[in-house]
Amino acid sequence: MKYFLLLMLFLICFLVKNSFADSVWLQIKDKSLKISSGSILDFTFLAGQFSDGKLRFFCASQPFGVEEGFPDHVTADAYARQLKLHGYNLARFVFVENVLMAGRTCDFDFDPKQLDRFHYFLAALKREGVGWLLDGLTSQNGAYGDVGRDRWAKKRNVKAGLYYDPEQQAHWKQLVHRILFTQNPYTGMRILEDPALYGVILVNEGGLNHIVNLDPDPRLDHLFDQWLTNRYGTAESARLAWGIHGPNGGHVVLPRRIWSANPWVNDAQRFYYDSQREAFRWMSDYIRGLGYQGLITAFNNWPNLQDQATRAQLSWVDMHAYHEEPSRFVQLGSHVSQTSSLVGGLEYVRHLANARYWGKPYTVSEHGHPFWNRWRYESGLAVGAYAAFQEWDLICRHGSGPIELGYGMGKSSRRKAIYPYGIGMDPIERANETLTALLYLRGDVRPSQHRVGIRLSEEYVFDQRGGIGRLPKDVTSIGLVTGVGLIWNDQKPDDRLDVLIDPGGAMSTLSNKMAVKTGLGGEPTFSDLLTELQERGLLAGNISDGKNIFVSDTGEIVFEPHSKLLKVITPRTEAAAYEHAPGKLDSLTISQSSGPALLAASSMDGRQLNQSRRILLILATDARNSGMQFADKDEKELRRLGGLPVLIRSINVAIQIKNDNHAKMSLYALHLNGERAQKLPMNISVEDAISFEIDTQILKFGPTTFFELVAE
Repeated sequence: MKYFLLLMLFLICFLVKNSFADSVWLQIKDKSLKISSGSILDFTFLAGQFSDGKLRFFCASQPFGVEEGFPDHVTADAYARQLKLHGYNLARFVFVENVLMAGRTCDFDFDPKQLDRFHYFLAALKREGVGWLLDGLTSQNGAYGDVGRDRWAKKRNVKAGLYYDPEQQAHWKQLVHRILFTQNPYTGMRILEDPALYGVILVNEGGLNHIVNLDPDPRLDHLFDQWLTNRYGTAESARLAWGIHGPNGGHVVLPRRIWSANPWVNDAQRFYYDSQREAFRWMSDYIRGLGYQGLITAFNNWPNLQDQATRAQLSWVDMHAYHEEPSRFVQLGSHVSQTSSLVGGLEYVRHLANARYWGKPYTVSEHGHPFWNRWRYESGLAVGAYAAFQEWDLICRHGSGPIELGYGMGKSSRRKAIYPYGIGMDPIERANETLTALLYLRGDVRPSQHRVGIRLSEEYVFDQRGGIGRLPKDVTSIGLVTGVGLIWNDQKPDDRLDVLIDPGGAMSTLSNKMAVKTGLGGEPTFSDLLTELQERGLLAGNISDGKNIFVSDTGEIVFEPHSKLLKVITPRTEAAAYEHAPGKLDSLTISQSSGPALLAASSMDGRQLNQSRRILLILATDARNSGMQFADKDEKELRRLGGLPVLIRSINVAIQIKNDNHAKMSLYALHLNGERAQKLPMNISVEDAISFEIDTQILKFGPTTFFELVAE
């Protein structure tokens, strides 16, 4: 018997270890992806408006994609309606200039058909109550006509030119005027004057850390030389100040891909800080001169401290962050490391949480955990839960086409396969977005009970951290347990703060008091911060330890990084993203699972989950293209993208839900559009609960990510 048990234990461990390698991939049979009105996936009831008057925006990125241009009028109406049915109340348009200039050879010679369709699409969205978020400039090529057929080719570097070239600055002004200040014939208003416009991102991802490290421009080196002359008297004096850390001989150049602080890097970061503030000044002056008084922002990526300092000067802060983007998109040899975002402590979510400034609107116009990372089912729960917990104003999963009307219905390659950022084609990403809508836009996850400020100063950013550093992990991890936001210098935001953390220990705040108490300097540890917060009565009884477990101050979010487990337990939704079946949450129990997955149960009738008569179940594993090939057994390096039909990794799960209506409940597998496909068997236990097993291999109409429990 002893040896039998040991053998069984070995087999279980072996099967768990090989749960990915031995996966069964099931072909999706559904064709229509249009949400059926009145179905359990009809989210038109979500408004994003709360009883305290606060608004939240659940944003659809590139609502039709950009590869096929803007949709014709009939298709625009259909997409606008479907976006509303999916729960979106905002749409972000990027690369508008690329679509308008496709195939054009003269500057600003916009395709009249595409311009008409753009205007009509905006109006169609507005009629459905879906607002807009727009870029002033997205493309490095702007609206120049000498780019050629591929508008995505790097023929120009307009984003760099905006810092030094009057001609390219004038080009940006004309672009803003031609697109945003032109009257839309379908609304009768200029875009900049329309209340449907949420705000304008002056230049998307236009910060100098991003530009210099990815698309260097020698003319920026010359600008740096001039800045050094103003600072030191001569560039040679700057070289002497840098000592051994500067470039070897020749002309002064900006450091590239150097991530540690030294005098040369420090000066470069100060140069970026000054240059970015000046660029924002003239751009904001121009758009304000057009009469626009709405929200404007810029410099919306990179969590480095200099970039954080730049964003402190803006009235609206926007940020981007991702977990593991493919190295070369879908080119041969493109690579992902196939890591779970949970194991890394949700680094990208922490970057987002610690980019917000108290007292300013805060939005996340790009986030993602892209295909073909097999753990991407984690992201809907992670971002949805923490965005609601931190009370961000807007979230937007970056993609080209957040929804599709059906499989095999488009002309472009992006509608013939799952691509990275191809949300609408990817059933896992659609499951993620569905859960996010409930956690964030419906507000199933309660906001944090407290507000902690993290003070940044020029001394800390530049003198102590050289501008290139980032906030310490132990400091950013506070965002996993309570509300966090930045404070610049001694500014006093309107938001009430419970405590102020000074990561540099430069003032009599939390971290400095701990240094005095211990007699030691340096950065505070998570344990130190948590202890001090508990002593102040903020997190009494919180069992977070900074390594193995993080529990939100509301008690609704439990994160165990090393177990690859994230749980959310709220009155209306209970969910888990897991590697192994997590067992009992509260009303929901997941007692067995054949592989890693996301599983969520959400009440859809306004009642608590244990009283609900209509419950949506979301079950997401992994998806890929037919014929997809990799160069390695771990499926990291892409050899062939493949195409339709889309495949979903099979799963078998055992579920129990405690519910007052257990005796009346029926279980249905749903089509991906929300329509009921197949009634499934259930068991009713004596403990006022429903127990059942879902095996996606035996579903008659093919695999799905959605199921419905309903009292009949």
